[in-house]
Formats: sequence, C-alpha cells, structure tokens
Amino acid sequence: MGVLACMLFGTAQASAQFGITPTDSLVAEFATDSVTRIFQLDFPNETGDSLGLTWRWIDGGWTDGWDVNLCDLGECYTGVPADADMLPMGPEGAGFLKLIVNSLEVEGACFLHFWVWPTGNQDALVNVYFDLRNGGVSTVLGPSLAPDEHAQPYPVPAAIGQPVTLQGVNHLWDSKSVQLFTAQGALVPCSFNFSGAHPVLGTDGLTTGTYLLRYNDHLPPVRIIME
Repeated sequence: MGVLACMLFGTAQASAQFGITPTDSLVAEFATDSVTRIFQLDFPNETGDSLGLTWRWIDGGWTDGWDVNLCDLGECYTGVPADADMLPMGPEGAGFLKLIVNSLEVEGACFLHFWVWPTGNQDALVNVYFDLRNGGVSTVLGPSLAPDEHAQPYPVPAAIGQPVTLQGVNHLWDSKSVQLFTAQGALVPCSFNFSGAHPVLGTDGLTTGTYLLRYNDHLPPVRIIME
C-alpha cells in the first residue's frame, strides 16, 4: 500500500493540574443482559487550589438499542451531550465522567472519546476513552478482541529516527484513520509504511516524549514512547 502521510495525535500532560484514575482508556467487557452498569473515570485535583474542568465529546457512539447516559461533577444528562463545564472542585476534590450503561440484552459495544481540560486552558487538554463491549459482533467496534490482539509497538522505547513496528491484527488497520498526537496536541507530519508484514511508523522529526497513535477510529490508541 506504500507510504501514507499521517498526522500526529497526542494528549497534553495535565499531571500538574489533575490526574486520571484508573486509566485514560477504560476498557471493559460484560455479559449481554439488562443490568445497569456504571463506568467512571476520576480526575483528582492536584493543584492545591480550586479547579474547574471542561469536557467535550470528540467522537464515537454505541450500538442501537443500548441505553447510555453520562454524568459529570455537577450534572447527570439524558444521553451524552456535546460538551459541558463541571462544577469547580476543592483542593482535595475530583471531577469525573461517569457512563451509566444498560445494553438491554443487545449484543454490541460503546466507544466514546472525550477531551478534558482545566476550564479556560484548552491547551492543557487530555484524551480519555471508554471502550465497552458485551460479547458477540459489535455494530460499533467490529469483532471482540483479546488483549493480545491489539496493535503492539516495537521497540519500546524507540530512539529518535528509529522506525517503530506496530505488530498486531493487520485487518484492523484503517490507513485513512492513522493519526499521531503529540503531548501538546499539535499535528506534526510523519510517514507510515504499510508495504511490509507489519505497519511501520517513521520517527524522523519526532522529539523525546510520549505519543498516542490512532490506527482505527473505533479502538483505543497505541502509546508510542520516544527517547
């Protein structure tokens, strides 16, 4: 397929202002039933002062027939709105995004990508993801994957200028969706080669740090570490 020009897709490091617990990519599988389940990402305040957070729904969705609603610090919504400001939290408080999900016995999945940032400072945004599925074939994400079937970068970390090979299930790669985010959220030109047994990311022009590579619109990104 030759070499694909791609863009860099990244997440800002917000550790000086707020954390992310338990992870920036919450992945869960559950039984196909009519039980309501709660999936939550917490954002502890690390500033020692009052802090407000803003969030925005970037992309994703869920299988038709599922009941999916979102709550944040301050409001519970019907469905998932486009964006909102959370209530300010105190020095030891925590903001959160909480999904309340009932699949109503419909096999499928829910993938949602959000930006979260300190209110008034969008340059410090982070990317967070909910990747939920209940077995069977999903109309949103496609076949359910085992943990070792996601793309895996090699080597980790990689030296500047050293190509990074992405090993994994090649049929899941969507060459039109390949993006790489820098830690500051800037889009930077790069090259991607699909001609070999595994896709290869060219790293010339990158700098030391962590990047997030999106290779399929419906799957969590792969973390690329450069040293």
